[in-house]
Amino acid sequence: MNIPDPSWKKLGSTSNAEFYLIREDILGIVPYPDTVDNQKTARESIGFQEKYWRSVGHGGAVVVFMDTVVEQDAAARTVYAEEVHASPTTCYALVGESFYGFAASQVFTGLSKPGRPTSVFRSLTDAQPWIEEQNHPSGRM
Repeated sequence: MNIPDPSWKKLGSTSNAEFYLIREDILGIVPYPDTVDNQKTARESIGFQEKYWRSVGHGGAVVVFMDTVVEQDAAARTVYAEEVHASPTTCYALVGESFYGFAASQVFTGLSKPGRPTSVFRSLTDAQPWIEEQNHPSGRM
C-alpha cells in the first residue's frame, strides 16, 4: 500500500507528521521519516485531531502509521494516556507494516495505558473491522 494513498485528502501537518482524511470518520497520521515523538509533538497531534473533529461536528478514529517513528519518549506516552479523555477521537489504530513499526507499536501499548481504545495492526485493512466496532458500536453511523 502507498502511504499516503493518493485518494486520501491532506488536511495539514504538525512538526512531525502529515494528517489525512482517509474516510469521513477516519484520520490518518503519517509521521515524517525518522520521527521522534515527544511531549510537544504529542500535544500538537492531539490538538490537530481535536480541532479537526470539532470543525466537522463529529469524532472518529485515528490511524497512526508507525513505520517511520524512530523514538517515542515517556512524556509523549504520558500525553497520550492522560490528555485524550475528552477528545472526540474514538480510538487509535497503530499500524506497523514493518517489523520495527509493529514492534514499536507493541512497546507503546505495553508501556502505557492509552486514554482511548488503542490496538496494533499490520495494515489498515486489518484495522478496519476493529475501527468499525469502535466508531459504530451499534452498527450505525
